[in-house]
Amino acid sequence: MSKKKELTEEDKIDGQILDLLMKKGIKTASEISNALNQMYGKVVQRLLDEEFNEFMEYEKGSHQEKKDENRRNGSTSKGKKVKTDNGEIIIVPPRDRDGKFEPQIVKKRQKVLEGFDNLVISMYAKGNSLKDIKDTIREIYSIELSEEKLSNMTKSVSEEVEKWQNRELENCYPFVYVDCLYCSVREDLRSVKKAIYVVLGIDTLGVKDVLGIWIETTETASKWCEIFEDLKSRGVEDIFFVSMDGLTGLPEAVERVYPQAILQRCIVHITRNIYSILPKKEVKEVVTDFKEIYTASNLEHAKLEYEAFKKKYKDNKKLMKKVEDNINWIMQIFEYPPAIRKLIYTTNAIESINAGLRKVTKGKGTFINETALIKVLYLRIQDLKKKWSKSINNWMDVQNELAGIFEDRFIKYIEN
Repeated sequence: MSKKKELTEEDKIDGQILDLLMKKGIKTASEISNALNQMYGKVVQRLLDEEFNEFMEYEKGSHQEKKDENRRNGSTSKGKKVKTDNGEIIIVPPRDRDGKFEPQIVKKRQKVLEGFDNLVISMYAKGNSLKDIKDTIREIYSIELSEEKLSNMTKSVSEEVEKWQNRELENCYPFVYVDCLYCSVREDLRSVKKAIYVVLGIDTLGVKDVLGIWIETTETASKWCEIFEDLKSRGVEDIFFVSMDGLTGLPEAVERVYPQAILQRCIVHITRNIYSILPKKEVKEVVTDFKEIYTASNLEHAKLEYEAFKKKYKDNKKLMKKVEDNINWIMQIFEYPPAIRKLIYTTNAIESINAGLRKVTKGKGTFINETALIKVLYLRIQDLKKKWSKSINNWMDVQNELAGIFEDRFIKYIEN
């Protein structure tokens, strides 16, 4: 026969609370929520009273000798309404004659308890408009918050964004991915398409991080140069590979700031550009044959596949022109071992991030200004980063290959 588990003091107290709640005749989920919220209000009031006792250094009604002239002065004549995750509670803050008491449980002028702010910011990060958030909170919690109040809750994010944009970066990012996406922002009473520059890095430990986001009217060579100069000023001494699509002015910007960095065009984008010029009935066969080139096991095999491709499609001048313009980018990946090749041949890593960013910008209309846009993007990035605490797959193999190719240029960063 199994021994009956002995109840702890905490279990006993929990049981007493449950018994009291059941005696109230609670039968629905709504009644449970209301009862718990009332209890929560009483707990907050008790904590507030205890905090006041500690501040005054004597209990209410005590006749002990007082340390100073300050005295208790009753409480606010009207109960203070405070919004919580489960509804609204009413507390009665105690007062002192000198007005020196600064409560920390529920601070002066605080109308929403901590946790609610996090909910608002979380919803904002997922691209919900202030109106959407307002309606959701009203529907779920029966609480009415103005859009102005909600906006104030997200103001602290602006300070976070500024710190994040100017934070110190790692000394070396062996792999960097760059891309642009576009979003509408209101400017001078009209909607303007803005270019959002995004840079993703993989550090020497194999961990991904968005190094920054920048907003400009258009994509320009000068802006890319400014971005890489910014990375350098924030501590990035070296970059080994930069994977990109055919972005305007990027090669020149990289060469100017990081002359030793190796540029690699995204093979997936090259493939898309090829099948975009083909009749639908030819796409499958051509793309399958083209894939044989860039998935070859080595350079010699890739060259043989390329010769076969040229022979088969020599009469399609438009196709061959497109392939010949990009073949050097394809052959270049075979200069590196498989683990590195896998990381540089596509910009899928940053495209995945941009897809996540589009989820909070697409269908949201025009953002009121760049500040509002960058706050939403920043919060979304923080949400995405929760999955990036570990190194990417097979990082030890990549690290060994980097050490073999770049030797001291890489090793000095992993030894520190």
